[in-house]
Amino acid sequence: MTPCPWQRDADTIRLFGGMRDDQGISRIGWVDVDASDPLQVKAVSEQPAIGLGAPGMFDDNGMILGDVLEVAEDELRLYYVGFQLVEKAKFLAFSGLAISRDRGDSFERVQQTPVIDRCPEGAFIGALHSIATLPDGSYRAWISRGFGWQDIGGRLFPQYDCWTLTSEDGVRFDNATAQRIIPPAPEEYRIGRPRANQLPDGSWELRATSDTLSKQYASFRFTSPDGVSFARTSDEELPRGTAGSWDGEMTCYPARIDTTQGRSFLFYNGNNMGATGVGVAMLED
Repeated sequence: MTPCPWQRDADTIRLFGGMRDDQGISRIGWVDVDASDPLQVKAVSEQPAIGLGAPGMFDDNGMILGDVLEVAEDELRLYYVGFQLVEKAKFLAFSGLAISRDRGDSFERVQQTPVIDRCPEGAFIGALHSIATLPDGSYRAWISRGFGWQDIGGRLFPQYDCWTLTSEDGVRFDNATAQRIIPPAPEEYRIGRPRANQLPDGSWELRATSDTLSKQYASFRFTSPDGVSFARTSDEELPRGTAGSWDGEMTCYPARIDTTQGRSFLFYNGNNMGATGVGVAMLED
């Protein structure tokens, strides 16, 4: 789930993501693909990049990828969303941080507790999904906040929306400074996994995935002059595949990478929120 690409070297894109075991508990692993032809798989991680948290911690029952950010040759930050089961809610999900000093082969947690924890507007979910370094050396993150539960046919689904906030060091975040940037549309009860990136002209784009009461899962592209005020576009970048195909029911969680070779790709999940696998599309000018 939630694929996140990072160009490890001139020839390799490392695709981090959550990989579930037989009990449905996700751990973060990676797949290396060729940077010129991402359909060519070069290597697959033999063990999780980071294990589950200690019993009772916020990430003791699984994790999915938030974002990876290279801040130095020997410092790759992995922001992730940890899951915890509690008695009177379906789950809690908050953001952790681990750092690699060996180009993404192994990671160590910065701390056992979340770097983005619960707050009044995000009582159940505080999930960092993208982060960027700003010109002044500070950081801007785009996150999802979960505030309730939607009953659909007797099943509970999390309600969430998109926010942004800044940090001086990318480690300490003040929830009180966050700004709500993308609420669900009238027919939606949730929209999240905001993936933002800056374009060559200095403007920003963001992709997010939403769900409706009729269970129409879909991804949308937004544009912004400043990374804060976003407008939804009508772009259909990832139309569903043919009926019966692995992505015929949904295309979700797109993540963009601009390679050093000058190509841009979108990695995304297919049906059932990624149960059928990961796909890639090449962006055209």
